[in-house]
Amino acid sequence: MEKNPIENVPIPEEGKSEQEKEKLVFRAGMSPTESNKKIGPIRSHLYNYAFAKGEAEKGKDSKIIFRVDDTDKEKHTKEKAEDIFRFFTDTLGFRFDITPHNAEKEIGQSVFQSERQEIYRKYLEKLFDTHVAFIDKESGLVLFDIKKFIDQYGDTLEINDLLRGKIKFKLEENLRRGQNFFPLMRSDKSALYHLASVVDDKTFGVTHVVRGQDKLSIAEFQEMVRVSLGLEPKKYLHTPMLLDAEGKMLKGAVKFDDFIKQGIVPHALISYMISSGYGNPEETYPSLEKFIESFDYSKIHKNSGKFDIGKLENINDKLIRKTSPEVYFDSILLYLAKVGEEQILEKLKIDQELKNILISFRRDPKESLDVIKSILEPQHEVIREDTRGAIQKLLLEIGKGGDNFPSAEMLELSQKAVYEAARWILVGKYTFPSITQVFEYLKTNELLNHRVILAKKIFDASF
Repeated sequence: MEKNPIENVPIPEEGKSEQEKEKLVFRAGMSPTESNKKIGPIRSHLYNYAFAKGEAEKGKDSKIIFRVDDTDKEKHTKEKAEDIFRFFTDTLGFRFDITPHNAEKEIGQSVFQSERQEIYRKYLEKLFDTHVAFIDKESGLVLFDIKKFIDQYGDTLEINDLLRGKIKFKLEENLRRGQNFFPLMRSDKSALYHLASVVDDKTFGVTHVVRGQDKLSIAEFQEMVRVSLGLEPKKYLHTPMLLDAEGKMLKGAVKFDDFIKQGIVPHALISYMISSGYGNPEETYPSLEKFIESFDYSKIHKNSGKFDIGKLENINDKLIRKTSPEVYFDSILLYLAKVGEEQILEKLKIDQELKNILISFRRDPKESLDVIKSILEPQHEVIREDTRGAIQKLLLEIGKGGDNFPSAEMLELSQKAVYEAARWILVGKYTFPSITQVFEYLKTNELLNHRVILAKKIFDASF
């Protein structure tokens, strides 16, 4: 009985339902480089992951593999591969079925292309046998001969793209452009992408390849390899690109971490990456799970769109207010880690009161850092002359050590004057959210008297 490569179990016999027989296998091919942390590639991976998990939600036998494209010995290391894997699992929340850590147990083979070279060489022998592959004597590269393929299999190739329908390639156009060959293997005998990817899809049992439109240009080369090896066709889905204002590939500070450092929370960035190329562009997704629940690949846009920082910031503002307290707080911790504020990060982990203040304020991470610093170590603004009298009265009143926040009636001041003076004394700013919470925090942690002494010293020195 035939075996299914992904689970090494018999394929169901005739007579069982189509849903029982259908096994869907997706793969996320990851080169262990920083480019996979850019929002463009991440968006394609989001759709790929949602497709695989969405089918599983419907009760189908659907799995997704994390494959490591690490054939370049100079650029790729196991440490970088682990970093990319942790980024997608720990930061983005992906839960791959087959990973670098369980692949040997689950499918009996490695997902590291660097460890699969013997497999590639066996398949390469078949290409030599059909005379479409040869070793270039000058470079030492193994090349695929497009003209010989055309002579044997014809000029036209066709793929099935779930979003765009049938796509045909006229192979002789490559010859007219002067491209007679494409590489399959380096001179050091390590396989290159077109060979490795096709062989991996076969041995992993991949049924669906979801990737960006920029990869559509290489589909014909991989299809030539597939046809030459006599392998079954796959279903493709080429997702739209996220472009800059001029319609070109995004460049510059467009990595996930770049936006996190700007104060964008992860779930807002994920939501924007989804909606900018899927369904209603105005819809927000508070979590990846919510998106997966209703995922329909036919709602992916066919046309590429332009990155809109204004829309991303609007989504950020909305989701900061909507998300659960724990998810919001985790986004603050992630921001602090990315910007190197380790001391404040550790303080927040153990200070429940300070955590509650931040959650109640619901500012973006960048503003939240400013809030924390103002509470813990204020940098006092220059005193406004119209607030001197109120500040002097509050310094005296708070210095008495009372338990309650001073009232406007008791001090014979307007409420506005009291709050402005209190903000300056306690956090060094005239504008600040809910200063009464800060008063209680400082009092509870026996910091109030110290804060008054500091403010009085600055106040007296200002004359």
